[in-house]
Amino acid sequence: MKKYLIIGAVLVVIVVVVAYFMFFTKEVDDIAENGPIKSEIIPKIDQIPLFEDMLAAGISWDYDKDRFFISTDQPHGLFTEKIASFFVVTNTLDKISYKKDLDTDGDLEGIAYIGNNEVAIISEIGTVYYLKEIDNEWEETRRVSLFKEDGQHKLSSLAYDPINGQLYSAEKEGKKIIYQISRNGDLINSFEFNVGDVAAKREFDIYKDYTIAGMTYGNRHLYIFSEAYSTIFKYNPETKHLATVYGVSGIHESSGITIKNGVAYLVGDFEDYLPAPNFYKVNIPD
Repeated sequence: MKKYLIIGAVLVVIVVVVAYFMFFTKEVDDIAENGPIKSEIIPKIDQIPLFEDMLAAGISWDYDKDRFFISTDQPHGLFTEKIASFFVVTNTLDKISYKKDLDTDGDLEGIAYIGNNEVAIISEIGTVYYLKEIDNEWEETRRVSLFKEDGQHKLSSLAYDPINGQLYSAEKEGKKIIYQISRNGDLINSFEFNVGDVAAKREFDIYKDYTIAGMTYGNRHLYIFSEAYSTIFKYNPETKHLATVYGVSGIHESSGITIKNGVAYLVGDFEDYLPAPNFYKVNIPD
């Protein structure tokens, strides 16, 4: 009996330690000034409280009707329903005008407005969900699996290039592979995100030191957001050239990014070890 009590006590300690590291320790260093790559430091210009209990992951601006779309994680509890949500939010980010729950294969991550009252949302494992607004209601029109083969993927971003009618996503961690996707969800091409001979304060490994947590498209460039060091990489996907690196000061861990009229909007992460999350507004010096 004593042996079993000791084993039980050890298991309890292990569970407590694992839970502590899962829920109460920071995943990344979100301070821009600490990043190993030299960046132009830009401050937030405003922050707006995120809606209570909204596990926001992605954000996209509807340039036709001047409103925002939000995608969310599934609930974080162990025994909760596997439901993630899609929100339509006013242009001031202070009122929800529509919500739709989706039965998904995992957390919803990046979201992109693709024109014609349609959005695309990608899950962590690479399923693209398409929604269309019809008579003021949003209907799921189809879902497409991006990868035909089994594999380990962790996607967190989605951007839409309206000029060429193409989507982009990327592996969040490890080897930074960017995926070029047709508007209909067919994988066209993939290539490695390479920062080249960028100025650095110290030696770094782009695979380990940075993440691709969010992505948006504008001015023929991808704006790739790393929650590690709160960094925005302005990257040309056609020439594969890194144009500029921005570090955003004064924000906590964030994920989604979109740009409206030269202002970047970021979504703060919902983590137990962080203060209540916010939307952040940042002027892009382009």
